[in-house]
Amino acid sequence: MKKVLAIVALVAAMFVAGKVQAQNMIYAGYAPESFVSGNSSSNYQGFFAGFTKNFGLSKGVGVAVGAQFRMNNKSESNTILGVTTTTKNSQFLVDVPILFNYGIGVNRDITITPFVGPMVSLALAGNTKVSVGSNTSTSDWYGDNSRMGRFNLYAVFGADVKFSQFNLFGGYRLGLLDLNSSDNVTLKTNGLFVGLGFSL
Repeated sequence: MKKVLAIVALVAAMFVAGKVQAQNMIYAGYAPESFVSGNSSSNYQGFFAGFTKNFGLSKGVGVAVGAQFRMNNKSESNTILGVTTTTKNSQFLVDVPILFNYGIGVNRDITITPFVGPMVSLALAGNTKVSVGSNTSTSDWYGDNSRMGRFNLYAVFGADVKFSQFNLFGGYRLGLLDLNSSDNVTLKTNGLFVGLGFSL
């Protein structure tokens, strides 16, 4: 613990001293997510947009810290005996990735940067809307009697390819926490992601 605090203090001192160079990037992308419970999986479409600042710690080595808004959604429709039932699931989240990276210069214009690190995630809202004919009901994922957890922690890894100021990146995120507090049920999330960014 003391070593961790010492490293944090050292990095903070470098920031204050102005010795750490930082680069900003805005980005957006596609990030489908799977909700896995036991042997069953429910697959959602996902999209995200965000901002990150990459601090250069030493030659080629950096840590990117940022924030992004992400949404997951899934829609299903069935018709039985002429009655259509539509189910729409939506979730809205804020993520804070902290990604350690190493830039490998291919030439003057192209840099390949592998990255790895944790991502903290907080669900702002989630709901399921069920429409049967003209009647609609809504259930809140995080209501008073819900067993769903809002907080998640991901392990993230991937790579970014930068050409001039443009970035193409992709990777995988693995949810580490059980999002269902029930004793006999586990619920975890995971998914691939790909995005485009622009360095400011």
